[in-house]
Amino acid sequence: MRSIMVSKRLERRSLAMAKANVQTGVDAALTIAARTQDWLSSAGKPAEKAREAQLMVQEKFDAAIEGAFAAQAAWGAFVLKVAFGGVRTPNDVSFGLAGIAQAAAKPARMKVRANARRLTGAKALP
Repeated sequence: MRSIMVSKRLERRSLAMAKANVQTGVDAALTIAARTQDWLSSAGKPAEKAREAQLMVQEKFDAAIEGAFAAQAAWGAFVLKVAFGGVRTPNDVSFGLAGIAQAAAKPARMKVRANARRLTGAKALP
């Protein structure tokens, strides 16, 4: 049986992605809880609630578009690296593809984090 060696840099990138996913999940839960509480409360003006709902939808579209452009740029950089011999092993391929995934998700993560801070004052996980 042959063991598969995972490079240290791929291992670090995978752990960073896992941590970012956990943080994003916590931030999303905090944001949803804060928005739900605001919408269900009798306090506040309907116009403010409608503005928050509109902002929520617009931010999702913005993050999706930014993520698509970031993924496209990361993909282009990866293809150039492949073309010029910078990708030699399966670990190099995995590392490059993980980088594309990170680039695609970063705009959404930033929006979710910003919303959690704005709505709750939450700090990042250690």
